[in-house]
Amino acid sequence: MTQTLLIPGLPRSLALDGWWLDADVAPAVPDRPQGSASSARWPHWAGLAALVALADLLFWNHTPGLSLALFAIAILAVAAFGCRRSLARPLTLLLVAAAPMVEHLQALSLSFLALGLTSALVWLHRPGIGIAALVALATAWLRRLPLRWLAPLVPRRGMAAQALRANLATRPVPGALRDWAFPLAGSLVFLALLMQANPVVARALELDLDLWQALYRTLFWIAVALFVAPLLAPDLPEPVKLCPISLPSPGRIGINPRSVLRALVLFNALIAVQTLTDLGILVFGVALPQGMSLAEYAHRGAYPLLATALLAGAFALAARPFLGEHRAVRPLLLVWLGQNMVLCGAAMVRLEHYIDAFGLTYLRLYALIWMGLVAIGLGLVALQVVLGRTNLWLLTRCAVLGIGTLYVCAFVNFAHVIAAQNLTRPSPDFEYLCTLGPMAHGALSAADLARPEFLARMPPCSFLLLAENLGWREWGFRSWRVARYSQLMEPKRALR
Repeated sequence: MTQTLLIPGLPRSLALDGWWLDADVAPAVPDRPQGSASSARWPHWAGLAALVALADLLFWNHTPGLSLALFAIAILAVAAFGCRRSLARPLTLLLVAAAPMVEHLQALSLSFLALGLTSALVWLHRPGIGIAALVALATAWLRRLPLRWLAPLVPRRGMAAQALRANLATRPVPGALRDWAFPLAGSLVFLALLMQANPVVARALELDLDLWQALYRTLFWIAVALFVAPLLAPDLPEPVKLCPISLPSPGRIGINPRSVLRALVLFNALIAVQTLTDLGILVFGVALPQGMSLAEYAHRGAYPLLATALLAGAFALAARPFLGEHRAVRPLLLVWLGQNMVLCGAAMVRLEHYIDAFGLTYLRLYALIWMGLVAIGLGLVALQVVLGRTNLWLLTRCAVLGIGTLYVCAFVNFAHVIAAQNLTRPSPDFEYLCTLGPMAHGALSAADLARPEFLARMPPCSFLLLAENLGWREWGFRSWRVARYSQLMEPKRALR
């Protein structure tokens, strides 16, 4: 029981003025560690609102382009502000991944941007992680993201009812209405008077509201908020423990030391027959079978030879554990890999002959790149055998080779390359040229300037009218280059 403090002889005036001596002392609040939930939560919601407003500015009624790269950088900046960690390395990674998007908007550049943003966010929250662990953790987080996006849409009745009861208990609805009725009504009265007295305010508040447009825009804001919110506070899994990569047991498919040696002898003999045949026909001009053209010969063998090279690489990995069983296995395996690299070269030569006969297409160009990658991959397998490296060593270098090739391809205007190559042929397929899109406009303009009578029979293509007044949101470096080149060709075409 609390007792009143009495001091004998204390004047009454001092007793009344000393009320503060009896005040309750507020308990000391322990300092929260930096990066705690409460200190990181307010930038999350404030940043989420800012990103929704930025998305409205960048994307609403605008074609995406450079705006996607800017929005990804803004997401990383808001996430870094919330967790208060260094932004230098994640930002560098994101800028490298966003460069293909600045070049041109396509599926490949969009994939690089998405993977770069994911990896940058993971690196931001786990700054001391290694590259291999970063890739594994980013992959694990990507698998969780769809559930995080759908989580706000799942009804949680218990939590919602509890929050509603808490709000009603602290502030009843009639009391809240009574507190806000007079301020809101008075503000409306003053606003009406100001609109009569100030035409500037009246014009600013004139509403030409389209309810359906407002509904669509609100849904867009909600969609952006649902998409961005899990990125600002990522629910990262525990660090992934990397295990050595082991292939399935070769014994299950009948591979053993004796069968590997016999298979290498037979396989090398078969590939040698194919290699000698291709060299005789493609290099030394040996006559083809009667009724078969060089184009048919090229088309008939290009893709099967590529499949043969892929199977050769798989067999080399399966046979690698038996290198020490017999002294002839290692040299035979190296000869096998070398012959299949030559086989890839023969497939590329065949495909080039087919392109000379029927023209270049996206599929044929991609096949040439893929054949080159397979040949280099077989060379890496041979290097793995010579150096005695692990499967992880091989997988890492193959992944770097593939991703690096895709990254370089994101900066190549394949439409221009295909159009320029096909326009050198005597009778190009003009209908196919029209399907290449506006990025082929530069090659067509140069061909029209060099051979005006050649393109006179070409049907009109709708993409020849490039949009020259693209806004900064839709801007792309490749589109700008093509439009600039076409503008430079116009005076020369007028003087023709």
